[in-house]
Amino acid sequence: MSFLKKYYFLIIILILLIYSISTFNLIEVGIMEARNFQTAQEMVEDNNWLLPTLNGEPRYQKPPLPTWLTALSVLLFNSKSIIFYRIPAILLLFIIGITSYFFSLKIKFNKNESLINGLITVSSIYIIAIIFEAPWDIFAHGFMFLAIYFLFSSLENKFNLKQNILIGLLIGLSIMSKGPISIYVLLIPFLLSYLLVYKKINVSISDLIQILFVSIISGSLWYVYVYIQDYQTLLDTTSQETKNWFNYNLKPFYYYWDFFINSGIWLIPAITSLILPFINSKISINKNHLLTCYWVIISVILLSLIPEKKTRYIMPVLIPLALNTGFYINYIIKYSKQKSISSLWPIYLNFILISIAGIIIPAIYIYNYGFSFFSTITIIIALSFIYNFYKREFDKVVYLKIILFFTMINFILPQMYSNTNTNYTSTDLFHQDIKELKLYSDYKITADLIWNLNKKVRKLELSKINDSIFVLISNKNFDAKNINIIENKLLIKKKIKLNFNTTTEENNRYRDRLATNLYILLKK
Repeated sequence: MSFLKKYYFLIIILILLIYSISTFNLIEVGIMEARNFQTAQEMVEDNNWLLPTLNGEPRYQKPPLPTWLTALSVLLFNSKSIIFYRIPAILLLFIIGITSYFFSLKIKFNKNESLINGLITVSSIYIIAIIFEAPWDIFAHGFMFLAIYFLFSSLENKFNLKQNILIGLLIGLSIMSKGPISIYVLLIPFLLSYLLVYKKINVSISDLIQILFVSIISGSLWYVYVYIQDYQTLLDTTSQETKNWFNYNLKPFYYYWDFFINSGIWLIPAITSLILPFINSKISINKNHLLTCYWVIISVILLSLIPEKKTRYIMPVLIPLALNTGFYINYIIKYSKQKSISSLWPIYLNFILISIAGIIIPAIYIYNYGFSFFSTITIIIALSFIYNFYKREFDKVVYLKIILFFTMINFILPQMYSNTNTNYTSTDLFHQDIKELKLYSDYKITADLIWNLNKKVRKLELSKINDSIFVLISNKNFDAKNINIIENKLLIKKKIKLNFNTTTEENNRYRDRLATNLYILLKK
């Protein structure tokens, strides 16, 4: 019991993650995940760890640390199950949650409040979604957040060589995960916020040099190696990536102004927490609340300055936003009994929306699949909030119930959307037929299709293929008659319509890139 009392915050966050892990096998592999997974698979198969490839071609667009960790996970567990490809990213989610807990202690939250902050962080919807949408991001921002925690500790106490090396190494690991992105969107906003609130940054030149030296060395060694081994490809890749910042996916300056939506169930408290310090004297005197407030605002402003904008780029902002939301929730826990109902409308509205979602989502699930433990618990939790409204109870237990609610939803939603496509193609239909054959395509196919085929696919013209029997992936609908018009020496041995979409067109997630044709062709 003493162990549980001492480490209860770790146990609860771990339980939350275990709950989440049980659903992560149900979520389909998207195109960004497929790039990481396929590259990791080729690392293992080709024993090519320093010059990673995707479909046999150099893959230098992203640094390799997340891919290394993914490949090591697959090797360690000796399994190609999706969950083992996702374990490293899930562990980084765990690290972010734990760091939120300890960072909260540093900014004067007590243990109970810090626990809530950690759980807010790992239950912010886009922090979880980023694992699937852009697996490199959670590594880059997770390592950087940990670096910021130790940096903040040093700023509050004293720098020393051991701590400087650790901070520099963590910054280097962040760079090795997605380049300097996290420096721009997390570290610089934190330092500017700290300067705004505390008016100075107490760091000596020697300490700064030590941190920078370790950061640069640990973050650049791989780039130096690739530069020596494959200079031109790295140069072309870097040039294209840099151009994308200013020429690709351009959005207006205000594109990120709705960033708080990505906190999911914490939407309304998140918005309120950003406004409250500037209108409430009880809050505004708290410098640490102002620190997280400025951190969020400056991060959004800096992101808005970059012409290229994507929703997933906002994910790191949710980390300080979770801490900031914790200040408001702590305020509600302390003062809700003293306030009029009219002044508590944001928190009431938040619970009303959660309650509505907690009834509608399980109801849809029950209608389609029948009752389950998770749908029943979700409805009970949602209805229990009505009692909390009546009693005006907004203590920490209520917020832990929200986390439990979120966990139940995590079970329900993936099951509602998992493999609803009746035309889904199982690899068992053709795996043995193509096991020993080379695969070619007559168009540019995407990483998620390659991942589903589980083999490299060369792009070549039919007339240049010398194999007597081979596989062609084509989005053209050939038959025995018109294949001879294109190349009169080819015969179709077998044709399979492929559809690797796990959901149907009615669910608005149908993707043409995962629906194509597979031909086993023979030369006469």
